Amino acid sequence: MGDEIHKTDILQIAEGIRDHQLLRMEHVKAVRDAGAVTIALEKLKQAAVSAENTMPAIIESVAAYATVEEICVALRDVYGIYEEPAF
Repeated sequence: MGDEIHKTDILQIAEGIRDHQLLRMEHVKAVRDAGAVTIALEKLKQAAVSAENTMPAIIESVAAYATVEEICVALRDVYGIYEEPAF
């Protein structure tokens, strides 16, 4: 039983799909309310600074069409980047 080899298929995504998704992202950023995104991300930062539950602010940011990257940057601005201490 321990000698069995399992083959796992690797997901291959065509380059055209990546380009299409980037175009969709550009369109969303062009038509969204940039002011609402900025306000929502600022609320997220304030929630993180005050140690509140950040989930409502994250949901508000997503509803305003903030990207995952923008949300992560907002949280990184408050919490920083974790670096494992060296031995």
